[in-house]
Amino acid sequence: MGDMSWIDFLSQAKQFRDLSEQLGDEWELLEKDSSEGNSFLKLSQKIKSQGELINVEYHVVYSISYQVPMLFLQAHRSDGSLLDLDATWKLFMPETNADELFQKLTQMDHPVLFRPFMALHPCRTAEVLKQFGQTSSNEVLTFISLYGPHVKLHLQNAYGLSPKYT
Repeated sequence: MGDMSWIDFLSQAKQFRDLSEQLGDEWELLEKDSSEGNSFLKLSQKIKSQGELINVEYHVVYSISYQVPMLFLQAHRSDGSLLDLDATWKLFMPETNADELFQKLTQMDHPVLFRPFMALHPCRTAEVLKQFGQTSSNEVLTFISLYGPHVKLHLQNAYGLSPKYT
């Protein structure tokens, strides 16, 4: 586990999307074109925070430079305004020391859409996936299961019960 090719990412992202459809979940696979790195998984959901509904859009993108999946997100208030950096950190990582925030959840350009998104930094993803130990037939599923909860992205337990993809 760890370093992943673009072909593997795309194949596993398609498997994940298919499983999502079977489970009645709403993950989509968006393909800008057939170039390497130009497809990503997308899920939109609402999160309640301090009495306000926040619309969050999650993207799982292939990082060409790190050769691992990477999690991007954008959070908007119900009026459509984008949460600023501090509000995003408070929503997703309220317990994290301020000095560590830039190393974990930081703002960067989305590699497919070329717009600013928040992203979980991928520098240790390959190492984390390798430390997971048990071989997974779908590292995209494993990645989302491990990293998603850090930004309030939780998969149904049924994803882990599918022997075809775990």
